[in-house]
Amino acid sequence: MVRTQYFRQGVLAALLTLPLLLTACNGTSGAIDPPPADVEAKMMTATDGKSELTVNPMDAAQQQANMTIYAQDRHGYLAPISYQWNSEDPAVVAQASLEMLVKDGVHKGMLPPGFTATLPKGTSLKVTLKPEQKTAFVELSKEFATYDKNDERKVMESITWTLTSLPNVDQVQLWMDSKKLSEMPVDHTPMDTPLSRQLGINLEKDLSVNYLRSMPVTLYFSSYSEEGKAYFIPVTRLVEPSSDSVRATLEQMISGPLNKKAMNMVMTKETKINDITSNGDTLTVDLADTMFEKGDQVPAELVKAVVLSLTERQGVKKVQLKINGNMDIQGTDKINYSEPVTRPVVNMAWKG
Repeated sequence: MVRTQYFRQGVLAALLTLPLLLTACNGTSGAIDPPPADVEAKMMTATDGKSELTVNPMDAAQQQANMTIYAQDRHGYLAPISYQWNSEDPAVVAQASLEMLVKDGVHKGMLPPGFTATLPKGTSLKVTLKPEQKTAFVELSKEFATYDKNDERKVMESITWTLTSLPNVDQVQLWMDSKKLSEMPVDHTPMDTPLSRQLGINLEKDLSVNYLRSMPVTLYFSSYSEEGKAYFIPVTRLVEPSSDSVRATLEQMISGPLNKKAMNMVMTKETKINDITSNGDTLTVDLADTMFEKGDQVPAELVKAVVLSLTERQGVKKVQLKINGNMDIQGTDKINYSEPVTRPVVNMAWKG
C-alpha cells in the first residue's frame, strides 16, 4: 500500500507537468526576443503624455468585484475574468462561479467575446464550502466525464483556480456521482490529495530547462482581445531552481512571454532589478529602466503585472514598487501607486 501511494504521487507529479510542458496551450519556447515594436511604442508614448495605455481602471465597480472565474481565451489559455455578482453569500458566489464554466449553461452569454467555458455541456454541479477546512467540495454529474482527454489538465486548472480565488478556499475536492474522485475520469490524472494552486496554470517551460530539476514561478503578462480589450494571462513557468524565488519571478517577467503571439511584454528587456526587500507581508521592489525619468507616467499594466505576479507567492499581500529608486509613481490609469499596492481586481468583465 505504501509503495502504491508513493508511486501514485510520483505519477501525479509527472502528469501534472510533462504533458503540457512541450505544448503549453499552443505556446512556443526558445530564445527570448526584445519587446515587439508596437508594444514598446505604446509604453514609450504612455510615458511622454501623448497617449495612454490603460488596463481596466480600478473604478468603484472593480473594487466591489466578488467573483473571478478562469475561462479559456481565443489563444487557448486560461485567463481570469472578474464579476460583481449580485450576492454576498460565499456559497452562492461559489456555485455561480462554476456554473459560469459550463458550456451552454444557466449563465451562458456572460463571458466576454472570445472566451469559452471549460466544463462539458450538460454538466450539473453542487459546490459546498467548508471554511474551517479551507476546502470547496464539488459534486459533479456524469456528464462531467465527457470532456476531451487533451483538455483534462485545463479542466482541473479552471475549476481549481476559480474556486481558490474565493476567500477561505485553499483547496478543492472533486466528487462525481456521489463518489470522491481519486483520479480524473477521462485521462485518469491522479488526485490522491485535494487540488490547490500548486497545480499551476497554463504550464510552460523553455527547452533548456529540465522539468525534473526545476521550480515553478507564476507570471502575469498582458494580452488583447480581438476587440482590443486588454487583459492579463497567468502562466506557471518552470525555471532553474533558485534560492530567491522573488528575483526569479521578476527575471522571468523581464525575459517576457514564451508565446509572443498570445502575450505581450510588460517590461522592456533593459529593465534591471536594483533591490528587493521584505517587511512582513509587504515586498519592496526597485526596478531600473532608462526609458523612465522622474515624473514620467508608468504603464499601469507594468505595475499590475508585477503586483499580480508577486502576490501569487505565499505570504505576500502588498507590493511597494520603485522605479529608478523613485517611490512617487503615477500610473497611466491616473492612479497614484506611491503606497504599497494590494492585489488588484483582474480583468473586469466587459461586453462586446
